[in-house]
Amino acid sequence: MQPLQRPTAALVSQYIQKFDAKVGTTDKALTELFLAFPKNDQYEHVLLKVAAVNALYSTSIWNIFAVAEHIFDLKIDAALDHRKPELVDEIAQTPLKGGKFRRNYSFATKYCSWHVPDAYPIYDSFVDRLLWEYQRLDRFSAFKRNDMWSDYLKYRQIIEDYRQFYGLTEFSFKQLDKFLWQYGKECFG
Repeated sequence: MQPLQRPTAALVSQYIQKFDAKVGTTDKALTELFLAFPKNDQYEHVLLKVAAVNALYSTSIWNIFAVAEHIFDLKIDAALDHRKPELVDEIAQTPLKGGKFRRNYSFATKYCSWHVPDAYPIYDSFVDRLLWEYQRLDRFSAFKRNDMWSDYLKYRQIIEDYRQFYGLTEFSFKQLDKFLWQYGKECFG
């Protein structure tokens, strides 16, 4: 692993540009889809969005129909409008046959983020690894590693602490998502 660079505004901007050059078409397609179907009150629209996020972000959803039905049944639009962070955990707990559940945490962060990008930072394994390495170096926040994937409210606070500690408040969650993913992928992919 290469030594981590301190996340400055210049470094973040550089990696946002790299992300946009490599993944910009995917982002544009998802933006258009979520603008065309901003609500979650029609099952077919939810199914399209679930399938697109799953395919384009490789979230490993095994049964997109069950996930779409779960989201549709939750009636999430009011929670999205109120930017409720607990919605991520509600979406993540997808019921399966036989009373079992599958936790689709990364997917849930992405689904919420595509609806309200400035309220829902995205969780991803590259982001997790990068944040943990910065935590080991600088102790920018008080958390344990499993806090990032076990409690979305805590994860959101970790991202906010990261932004404050490194003086990156000019960047939105969406911009930080791009930086953290692209730089994390380069460091650990």
